[in-house]
Amino acid sequence: MNEEKPYIEHWSMKSEFNIRVVLEVLIARWHWFALSVFLCLGLAYVYVRTVPVVYKREAVVQLKNKVKTEEAFNEKQMFDDSNNNVDGEILIFKSRLMMGEVISRLGLDINYSMDDGLKDRDLYADSPVKISFPDSSFVKPTLFSVVPLSDSRFRIKGLEDDPDGVMEYTFDKLLDSPVGRMVVSRTSFFDESSLNIPVQVTCAERESLITSRLADLEVGRSVKDANLLTLTYQDTNQKRGDDILNTLIQVYVDESMQDKNLVIRNTAFFIDERLKLINEELGDVENHIEDYRKQSKSADFGIEAKLYLENKNRYDQDVTELTNQVELIGLVQMFLHDPLKNEHLLPVNSGILSANIEELIGKYNNTLLDRDKLKVNAGENSPAVKERSMELASLRTTISQSLRNMKETIEMKQAYARHSQMLEMNRIGTIPTREKYLLSVERQQKIKEELFIYLLNKREENALTLATADSNLRIVDSAYDAGKAGSKTLVILLGALIAGILVPGMVFYIQPLLDVTIRGRKDIEDNLTIPFLGEIPRKSKKAPFVVVREQDRDPISESFRIIRSNLDFMLQEKSETKSIMFTSFNPESGKTFVASNLAVALALTGKRIILVEMDIRKGSEKGEDRKVHPGLTNYLSGNVQKTEDIIMKSSHYEGLDVIASGPIPPNPAELLLSSRLDDLMAELRGKYDYILMDTVPYRMVADAQVISRAADLCIYIVREGRMDRRLLPEIEKLYVTGKLPHMAVVLNDACYQQAGYGYYGYGYGYGYGYGYGNNNGKKK
Repeated sequence: MNEEKPYIEHWSMKSEFNIRVVLEVLIARWHWFALSVFLCLGLAYVYVRTVPVVYKREAVVQLKNKVKTEEAFNEKQMFDDSNNNVDGEILIFKSRLMMGEVISRLGLDINYSMDDGLKDRDLYADSPVKISFPDSSFVKPTLFSVVPLSDSRFRIKGLEDDPDGVMEYTFDKLLDSPVGRMVVSRTSFFDESSLNIPVQVTCAERESLITSRLADLEVGRSVKDANLLTLTYQDTNQKRGDDILNTLIQVYVDESMQDKNLVIRNTAFFIDERLKLINEELGDVENHIEDYRKQSKSADFGIEAKLYLENKNRYDQDVTELTNQVELIGLVQMFLHDPLKNEHLLPVNSGILSANIEELIGKYNNTLLDRDKLKVNAGENSPAVKERSMELASLRTTISQSLRNMKETIEMKQAYARHSQMLEMNRIGTIPTREKYLLSVERQQKIKEELFIYLLNKREENALTLATADSNLRIVDSAYDAGKAGSKTLVILLGALIAGILVPGMVFYIQPLLDVTIRGRKDIEDNLTIPFLGEIPRKSKKAPFVVVREQDRDPISESFRIIRSNLDFMLQEKSETKSIMFTSFNPESGKTFVASNLAVALALTGKRIILVEMDIRKGSEKGEDRKVHPGLTNYLSGNVQKTEDIIMKSSHYEGLDVIASGPIPPNPAELLLSSRLDDLMAELRGKYDYILMDTVPYRMVADAQVISRAADLCIYIVREGRMDRRLLPEIEKLYVTGKLPHMAVVLNDACYQQAGYGYYGYGYGYGYGYGYGNNNGKKK
């Protein structure tokens, strides 16, 4: 068999999940689940009755686009803000300044509540009394109660000066208190049912109240990429939640209108100031232009320049004409004074502008012609010719003098014309400079006029904007009911029911997973190849040590009978006398219990049975005479020679013989190695059908391995809940290596009452408590 079942070095335990096993856990421990469900439902009920219901209120608003709503004013953007930033407006809605204004308008810094069973009920506007502070506010945060006594009298409890509320006060009368001067008034909700019922008044610190209110407010986009905002507020009082949302929207509108009107008024003030200043500057410029024109004696530089140009042209023409006259006179003079041309006619129509000279020249030429005619007819000496010659000489002299006089006169006129010409040219030269200066001044005048007119138009537009100003917010939906925040009552109770089932279920499921000890027959069968003889249920603590009786049919007795039958199958090919040793991996496994009860079970069949206590390291119990009965150690040491001296009858069953271990020897291993053990076993084989040897745990000491030479079968006891499953490979190694003869496994202390992984539930509920290594209790 050892060759067929070789030891596997890398051995691993088998494990699997079975839903049926989980269900068996639920059924077997139903009372724990019932208790858990009861506790969870009770806690859920207390929670529902204690925690106030939180209502969810919502409102929807739309942010308007300023450019689209005011595009009728073409240049309005110079006085307007840029378009709304949705994220920025969300932060404004959640600002402390806005919530602080809401608290001030609604008076939320003073809260009224009333005891309503396990929780307090917020009264808000339904309070029968109202507290007001004439000095604007309370001095410090506080908590007190107002107890109406009658229609006119009341008491205050909880204040420092009167904590028990002994003093009585009158409604609507000013009273001094530690929190400041206040007036307690009745409201429209005050009636006879309000008498003697305390109204709790909480005066909250403003900053902490703002923080708590903002924590209940959520603002977000209703639709992505849209200017729609959804405002959500959670409150224990529906009306207060609606008032907070509606007031918050109104505060936003008022603030935006106030900001807009402030900008418009500041703009109007700025325009008026600029108009006044520009009006003064424009008057100064106009006065300067007037003074300059007066100084320059010119109404219009264009007309003046044209006049100067015409005068200059006229003087130019005069200078030219006079110069021509001078030149002509000079030519006539040269002709007149040329000796070679004394007898020649003077030129007529020469262009000299003098009728007198032209007349003298004509007379001179006529006289010259008459003289020449007379000279031809009468001769040169003719008195008429001489008279004509004298007349010609006189005319020549007269013409010459006239030409000289005329030339002097023309030269004077010429000089005057040239002088006037130069004056006009100088005047024309100064016009661009003066006109440039005047243009610069007029340009300033024009700019100031345009700016003045522009500001007048802006003032009218600003006045129109002030008259037509509206908010950049449009209310789509005022505050409305959006259900309740958090879980509903049925959901909470259902969750408590599920938790009541899951908590113990998880505990019972995880508990065996964390338990590394043997938990049942399945652990052994899945992880060991050693033959399994049977399992022994847990016995009651009150049950006797030996539970097997001839007429008993209890589960433990039946389990030993099953093991007895399995032994017959395993030992049927052995010799007539079978020796069986009992060992385990660790103490307190129940070797003595199993060996004793199995011995009785075998004895009940009529077989000759002897139980040998080979745990000689513990020794036997003392008898009534306070002495230790001779036992195995006495025989092995040679102090007792006959086996009859150490064999005694069992106190549990008459047909069962027992050899006690005897006193504790100093050399137990050497005694067990002696040949007297072999002699003893040979002698016992001749007298008994079964020899049961109760030994020590294997590997703790060498005794078990030494004794195994005398055993035909080794029953390895594994106690449920005591042995670590991780040590099963060590037991498997003993089996496959054959260090113990014909090993078989018995599961002791099986707890059938616990269903679950590794267990087979048959409804048994037996247990017992004892253990190997207890020095206080000796073996019998």
